[in-house]
Amino acid sequence: MVSKAGNESLYNAMKEKRKYPPPGETILESMKFLKMTREEFAFRLGVTEKFLEDLIQAKEPLGPSLADSLESLTGSPANFWKMLESKYRNSL
Repeated sequence: MVSKAGNESLYNAMKEKRKYPPPGETILESMKFLKMTREEFAFRLGVTEKFLEDLIQAKEPLGPSLADSLESLTGSPANFWKMLESKYRNSL
């Protein structure tokens, strides 16, 4: 049985927003898995290396068309990329 104090701390912990990592972390993992350099990944994604770097650092948002491009490049569904972006932005 959980004490009243235990329930309160659990409730307070649940109320706090969970922090989600930016999609850039998953992009880096995808690049590593695909054994691509940043230059090659940016080229295949159809963006500049500067834009890719800004995307990785969450300075640029990951929009729907970019999610579609990431799906084509990585095989991970566009909705997966959109979900990562949404959860990250909502956790800020």
